[in-house]
Amino acid sequence: MALNRIRGDEELYVGGIFGVHRARLIQKVKITHILSVIKYKLDRDNDAYRDVEHLSIDIDDMEDQDILVHLPKMVRFIERGLQGRGAKTPPSPSRSGSDIILPTSGAAASSSHGAGAVLVHCAMGKSRSVSAVIAYLLWKHPHRFGLSNSNPNPGTTKATARDAVAQALKWVRETRPVAEPNDGFMRQLEMWCELGCPADSDDAVERHTIYQRWLYRREVDDAARIGRAPDWIRFEDEEQALVSEEADAGSQGGGGQEMALRCKKCRRVLATRAFIIPHQGKGNEARSDCPHFFVEALSWMRPILEQGALDGRLICPNNKCAASIGRYAWQGFKCSCGDWVAPAFSLQRTKVDEVMAGGTRHGGADGAAALAGRMAALGIRMPPGPGTAGTRIEEKGNL
Repeated sequence: MALNRIRGDEELYVGGIFGVHRARLIQKVKITHILSVIKYKLDRDNDAYRDVEHLSIDIDDMEDQDILVHLPKMVRFIERGLQGRGAKTPPSPSRSGSDIILPTSGAAASSSHGAGAVLVHCAMGKSRSVSAVIAYLLWKHPHRFGLSNSNPNPGTTKATARDAVAQALKWVRETRPVAEPNDGFMRQLEMWCELGCPADSDDAVERHTIYQRWLYRREVDDAARIGRAPDWIRFEDEEQALVSEEADAGSQGGGGQEMALRCKKCRRVLATRAFIIPHQGKGNEARSDCPHFFVEALSWMRPILEQGALDGRLICPNNKCAASIGRYAWQGFKCSCGDWVAPAFSLQRTKVDEVMAGGTRHGGADGAAALAGRMAALGIRMPPGPGTAGTRIEEKGNL
């Protein structure tokens, strides 16, 4: 089978390299757009391809390849191809043994709004091209697969995303039984759902904070695998401050409470709730007696982390204190409560106090400004938002 038509109203086809080479088949199906999820060049001297719009994305069928960053561009190309030309009548369903396999139900009927015919292909029509088609279906028809009808639909849980991708793959397999994206692509398709299938621009995924964090985590893992620290360090408080300042510029927060961790010896603020990584012990039950607070890499750690060591001690950034407050390991380590965290930046519970900031008592807006100033002076960059106006600090003591 050279090409398969995806069930649905759109003239969307998927196949391998052999289907693209069949010029008569391309003309018969009246393909107007070809998406090559492989390095490929059309034979423009052949009449069958002369007027076909073409996009080639050079990517290997390997689990560690980043296909996620290309999904918006591919989805936009497919949509433009399906909507970009005058309406056409789809071919009749093929008989057994022919080059095209079409759905036998209403999906083979003429589209009421389709304007073009798009072929998505890779080498075998099994992994890369199918991943692109699944990404399009999840974006175009989220309701079919249990997602929100509105696009974008961020906030999708991991379980919902996993189920949606599985359903979309099953949908494609109804007419392309060999469809089987590799495990790495399947995980990236799940993340595509979690991000809300962003396709408003070609760089929609690349601009997303979650994607940037995921890409950085891959680099950290690769570096740790060969026994070295990463070449560059993402300090999460600096990144989040930039994002929050852009999103919430001029906003006034109020109410609520914000937890912070302070050095037990000098009272220096070390981390706020936004930068604490939740983790669970054995049996997936949260442990209140865990001896560690795991946090993101924060800007006050810069002098230590930029030394390039794979692991080491974390020291209070207050030069007059310099107390040992925890340790870090780029390769990660197993917490005594049973959870593995990687990379690991651990503050020992016996070395820090947990305090609460919030409410509107004791200082009002002036108090909030003073607190923000102290935070900045001490190296903790607090993103603007709820809880910044009228802030107070209430000691809770040791936990």
